[in-house]
Amino acid sequence: TSSVKPVATWVSEGAGSDRQKKATGKITFAYYKLRCEISMSMEVGTMALSAFEAKFVENVAKAMVYAIENAVINGTGSGQPKGILAETGVAVTGGATYAKLCEAEGAVPVEYEVGAKWCMNKKTFMKFVAMTDEQGQPIARVNYGIGGKAERTLLGRDVVVSPYVADDKAFIFDFADYILNTIYDMGISKKQDWETEDLLTKAVMSVDGKAVDTGSLVIFSIEPTV
Repeated sequence: TSSVKPVATWVSEGAGSDRQKKATGKITFAYYKLRCEISMSMEVGTMALSAFEAKFVENVAKAMVYAIENAVINGTGSGQPKGILAETGVAVTGGATYAKLCEAEGAVPVEYEVGAKWCMNKKTFMKFVAMTDEQGQPIARVNYGIGGKAERTLLGRDVVVSPYVADDKAFIFDFADYILNTIYDMGISKKQDWETEDLLTKAVMSVDGKAVDTGSLVIFSIEPTV
């Protein structure tokens, strides 16, 4: 990682420019094991349809994915990946108002303008849907693209709606600056317990993740309106 960005300068013909020495650091990825195991009785297993067994495996895989998605946002970095909200970014605190949204927008450096997105839960986003600017124009929009999928924007910036963000939080971040490193990809295995005859389905993977650049991070702590 680098703590400074190089700067290009205009020079005269035949002239050189200053050599810019880069100050560098490092980011270390650990290995945290993520595990999910569920079981069903032998009696249920012998009567189960193949579609039911497939759904059983699907549920285990989804549980793993949900755990990873939550860690990307809320992970502590101790025994699990470090989430975005555990990083230090520009802090904005206040009510869910147009002025505070403008303050958060103003805190995003222009070099991160293109990739940064809002992230909040749906309940928080709906607080802004009926809000208008000084000209009476709505600041939040919901468009429905191909297949009716909702595309949300706030002050023209894309919004990622996530159930893992608390009601009193929202943040702006370029998700391309978060790296998820899977040391051991998800493996799903099945076996039968010798003592109980229960049918066991287990998923295990080794994964770590953290933000490699927090320059775009703006954390908006929303205070209740009185």
